[in-house]
Amino acid sequence: MSGEKAKINDEINALDVKIYLKNNPDFLIKNPDLFSVLTPPNRSNGDEVVDFQNMMIEKIRHNLKELQFNQGHLIDTTRNNLTTQVQVHEAVLSLLDIHDMEQLGHIVTQDWADNLHIDVIRICFEKDHEIAPPELHEAALLSAGSVDEYLGKDDIVQLRTDVEASEEIFGPAKSLVKAEALIKIPATEHNPPGILAFGSRDADMFYPGQGTELLRFLGKSFHKCLIQWLKLKN
Repeated sequence: MSGEKAKINDEINALDVKIYLKNNPDFLIKNPDLFSVLTPPNRSNGDEVVDFQNMMIEKIRHNLKELQFNQGHLIDTTRNNLTTQVQVHEAVLSLLDIHDMEQLGHIVTQDWADNLHIDVIRICFEKDHEIAPPELHEAALLSAGSVDEYLGKDDIVQLRTDVEASEEIFGPAKSLVKAEALIKIPATEHNPPGILAFGSRDADMFYPGQGTELLRFLGKSFHKCLIQWLKLKN
C-alpha cells in the first residue's frame, strides 16, 4: 500500500495541480482551511505598494484560527453545560429516595455538595416567626428580615463573586467561600422564609449575569420536597 501511495505522489506534479486548479476555480473557496498552510506569492515590485492580496490572505488565516478557537470553546462550553444539567437532574432525583426530614437535610447539604462540586451548601431559615423553622440537618437560623436583606424583596437568586461571605449563613465555612449563590425559599403556611445557600472557594464559580435556571430548579425542587414532608409531619 505504501508503495502505491509513493507511486501516486510521484505521478502528481506541479503541472497536474495547475491543471486541476484551472478546471476547478472554486476549489480554494470550498476548502478555505488550505489558506492556513499555503504560502501566498510575494507581489512586491520594489515599490512601497500595499500588497492587498497578502493582507486578505493573512486576514482569512486569522479569521480561520479565530473561528477554530471559538468552535472549540463553544464545544467545551456545551459539554460543560450538559454535564452540569445531568448533575442537577441527578441531584433532584435523589430527593425521591428520602425517607425522613433528617435525610432530606443530609442529602441537600452533603450529597448535593459532593455531586455538584460545591464546597458548602447551607439551608437557612428565619427564626422569630409564628411558624417554627423546619428541623433539618445542620440548618442555620437567621434573624427576622435577613432573607430580604440578603436577596432583596424581588430577587429569587442572588449571585456574588469575590464575596465576603456571611458567618450567619455559612458558619465556620465563611472564610472558605469566595463566591456564593443564594436561592430564596419563599415563606408558606408550613415554613418561614429561608435561603438555600451555595458557597465555593472558586471566585469564578458564581457571578452576576450568569444563568440561574438550574439554581432556581434546585431551589424549587428542594422546597416542594420540604413542604411534602412538613405536611406529613403535621
